[in-house]
Amino acid sequence: MYYVSKLEQFQSFIRSNGKVLTGVDVPVKLSHEQVKLPQLKFTFGWTIEVGVSEHRHGGHCPSGIKSGSAANARDYAHDKAKEYASGQNALFNERFLNILGPDITSNFLIRNRGLKSAPETYVGSKICYNCSGSGSQSCSGCYGSGKNSCHGCSGTGRVSTSRYDSHNNRTVYTTESCTSCWGSGKKTCNSCGGSGSVTCSTCSGGGYLYYSYTIDGDAKRSTKWAYNSNDYHEWTSEFVKNNGLNLVYHLTDITEVDVDGALDGCTFIYAFTAKLPTLQFTATIDNTDTKMCFAGKKDTTHNAGGVYDPAVWRVAQKMTGKSQADDKAVLATPAIKDIIEADATNTQIALLTENWVSTDIKDAVISNYQNLVSTLKKQSVKGIAPNMLLSLIKYTYLFFVLGMLIALLFPSFAAESGYRMSVTQVPEWMFALLSMKFGLFGLPALANYAFVFGLLWLSYQGVKKWYWKNISNTKIWLLAIAITLLFPHIALSIYYNTLALLNDSPAIASTLVCGSLLVGIYLMVIGVKWPQKWYSKLLGLVAAVGIYCAIQYGFYAINPTYAFIADHAHYNREVNKLLTSGVHFMQINIVEWSLLSISFTYFLTRRRFWLKAKTMVADYDSPVLLKSMNMDK
Repeated sequence: MYYVSKLEQFQSFIRSNGKVLTGVDVPVKLSHEQVKLPQLKFTFGWTIEVGVSEHRHGGHCPSGIKSGSAANARDYAHDKAKEYASGQNALFNERFLNILGPDITSNFLIRNRGLKSAPETYVGSKICYNCSGSGSQSCSGCYGSGKNSCHGCSGTGRVSTSRYDSHNNRTVYTTESCTSCWGSGKKTCNSCGGSGSVTCSTCSGGGYLYYSYTIDGDAKRSTKWAYNSNDYHEWTSEFVKNNGLNLVYHLTDITEVDVDGALDGCTFIYAFTAKLPTLQFTATIDNTDTKMCFAGKKDTTHNAGGVYDPAVWRVAQKMTGKSQADDKAVLATPAIKDIIEADATNTQIALLTENWVSTDIKDAVISNYQNLVSTLKKQSVKGIAPNMLLSLIKYTYLFFVLGMLIALLFPSFAAESGYRMSVTQVPEWMFALLSMKFGLFGLPALANYAFVFGLLWLSYQGVKKWYWKNISNTKIWLLAIAITLLFPHIALSIYYNTLALLNDSPAIASTLVCGSLLVGIYLMVIGVKWPQKWYSKLLGLVAAVGIYCAIQYGFYAINPTYAFIADHAHYNREVNKLLTSGVHFMQINIVEWSLLSISFTYFLTRRRFWLKAKTMVADYDSPVLLKSMNMDK
């Protein structure tokens, strides 16, 4: 039967798993196999820390060992605690071993343990400081007199009365004895029943206060280990220290032995001997020798010598940001993917902790990855500045046309625009709201705060949930505050302006003429934008200008019949006058229209670029890359 050595097993394991991890062959050659089985001796012990806790029970006497005075009970408890800590009490020792014994015998795990309370509770008493042992105290209702001044006559014993004398047609005033206290001016105190004293609230009438003293403690573990043999690798000590109590899973032949000597003054001591299987190879990678170390029953890697370094670096170098196919292949490589995800989530992976890949190579992989992220971020915003400018022009003209059409369609509404609250007055309005100078919707002014803070909370939650990408908490709060300030103005403006528009008569005829002048400009833009060839764009512009002029001439030609403009003889002047009134309306509301244009430009253009970039990054099929690009939402 052919025997496959550990050396051959590991060499086969590294080559097959290395190709899976890195995507390339890992030409590792192992030699100088050194198997050792050092014997170690472990000495475990406990230092017992015992303390005394005082418990106050007021006038209630708890169960326990009655010790007379509280001072006696305290002294007895302290004496017993010292006895327990010294290990002289056999019953306490037995109880201690019952708690920790199963850990020792079953799985070699020995931990710090709380000993809870000892069985004895020592009880003592003191004379109540409030009543000096009498069990009663002066009544606070009558200050010990047993009587209170009569409320009916204010302590005088007499009350004033009046009656009407119908015979003499007059009101007669007189005094008479108080019926509540029968003329004494005093009434028996309800609290003490006239005795002047009540049961002491501190000791509940017993005259004594009770205290109990319990003993509790902790067992603090201490450990010492040493080699029982000279045949061990130089790194074995480091392995034992790093694994701590988990070392039990790596040991074989665990045997309890007699204890020699003491251990840090511990009261209870146990000692074991055990064997630790260890294995060491020389690994040759690209003509460079490194050392691989393994230990334990399951061949846990102590140091894999960075055997995957050349293969991982060979793959990672292809991650440049120049070729999406290459970058995608690199990010799909398990080793690269695991290293990047471990760095992003700050977690530990065996690939790094066991040194299959060294720290230097890990740092180089992360550096290449960060360069890729930076390159993709630059690509994601490429061309955003000119697009923002074009969008600003587009939305500015869009809202200009919209505002002009509103002004032309409802001239009376436009003329009264200066009397309405503008966005520049929002801070003043909000200050008046918070200073409670008025109440919203007829509610008490105090309800303003509920409205403001409720809206702020809803705004914060809304931005957090529906904003298209993850943003910092500071930005979320800034957007939430902006919405809280502007939303009431926008909502109320839409509501009241809509009511005003519904009560106004639209001037449809003049709006058609003037609106065609403004909307017609879009014909020229479309005429240039839609065609693909440069000469087609030129022809499109000429055609758009022709159509635009035809529409304007058509309105002028039919104006005498339909009277779009009343004074046909001065058609151009009247149209210009209407447009001028619309421009005046836009000037009054320029801040509102500017905010709309800037907001639409900023959010919609940036969102379009972000979605385009996310689609591009999603092609890499890498969740961690989406997270690094802040696109995982």
